[in-house]
Amino acid sequence: MLRLAALLLALAAAAGAQAQGSTNYGSIYSLYGLGERSEFASSQAAMLGNGGAALRSSVYTNLSNPALWSDQVLTTFSAAGRITTVRGVDGASDDPSVGTAGDVASVLLGVPLYAGRLGLVLSYQPYSRVNYRSASTGTLDSEGTPVGYTLNLEGGGGLQQLSGGLGFRLGSALQIGASADVILGTEEDVQRTAFDTTSTAFATTRRSRSTRVSGVTATVGAAGTVQNLLGDDDALTVGAALTFPTALSVVRTTTLGETLSRDTLTTTQDGDATLPLVLRGGVAYRAGPRWLATVDALYEPWGGFESTVPVGGFDPAAGVDALRDRLRVGGGVELSPGGGRRAVARTALRLGGYAERGLYAPEGQGVATYALTGGVSVPNRLTGSRIDLGVEVGTRGSTEGVLVRDTFVKGTLTFNFGERWFVRRRFN
Repeated sequence: MLRLAALLLALAAAAGAQAQGSTNYGSIYSLYGLGERSEFASSQAAMLGNGGAALRSSVYTNLSNPALWSDQVLTTFSAAGRITTVRGVDGASDDPSVGTAGDVASVLLGVPLYAGRLGLVLSYQPYSRVNYRSASTGTLDSEGTPVGYTLNLEGGGGLQQLSGGLGFRLGSALQIGASADVILGTEEDVQRTAFDTTSTAFATTRRSRSTRVSGVTATVGAAGTVQNLLGDDDALTVGAALTFPTALSVVRTTTLGETLSRDTLTTTQDGDATLPLVLRGGVAYRAGPRWLATVDALYEPWGGFESTVPVGGFDPAAGVDALRDRLRVGGGVELSPGGGRRAVARTALRLGGYAERGLYAPEGQGVATYALTGGVSVPNRLTGSRIDLGVEVGTRGSTEGVLVRDTFVKGTLTFNFGERWFVRRRFN
């Protein structure tokens, strides 16, 4: 298993490097805040409406609530890759922009220090992603002569999250957990202005802004379970997790010139930004081994975001604030037919969905996202190991006013491996 984990980690790193250098582009809404939020609690949770605060499992390690890490029985390794296609169109043009890009959704290692009671998890997942490109045209007056120009905006990069923590079971009904979360990364924004003239009075100009962000926060969680509520095999779980707000260190470097390689002017600005808290809550009901249902909610108060340096949609000096509180509600149902020794009979089917009010409000116009999620989970011959195929289809925004309507499709492939470690051998 260790060799397989090392191989998957290498493949994940290669996929992440390829995604960073991709020439394809995603949503223009990734311009706002610290990028478009990227969450992947587990392949199971992603198919059930992107929730998971109360979703217990002995096979999947759920990153949304550290309290659930105490359920681990097997040492688990999970690696998930994701590919996203976004089609964007605005009200001023019938010509849509289409982009496709791939990235790593998550990589984690879970170790049961005390099986079913104390679990350790180390994980990596993207925190946010910046991946956009847009163009607009206009004219300016030059001594009575109109001169046309094209303004091109491009952005890339994003923030990454590294986490490590413990989940502990208190008795038979209560679980608690905590993790330390390191957030760091770099966002790149380039603005290029090209003029529709050969006059030497107008030259193409480029402005590049590189924003490096780093900081540490923490997450605490709890979950309670009531068993045999309506039957002999059912269980109802209520869970919640809180990620504390934290101050991030921000270093912004701005380069202005014709080519960004010569005749340039570079300035550096140090500052900090306050990352808002994240509050998650959910309820999951498992009616025996064959099916379960879950409902989740998430809240992030981006409306109170503060930063001493400008970020996407927020500029304290200019009085610009296009951010608002983010709220998401979702849920899903899983059916596990069970029975028999064939993989088809043990394949789990999942379907869910969610509605989200985004953290961005360009010129006061709110942006909503609606999506359906689903997929299948296929077991293999190894105990506690499954291969999951998931899909998410949805729409974001509209073509009214300054908004853009995105239609997106996300596909995920996740390898979940489980193995029993630290077994005390007995000799007769």
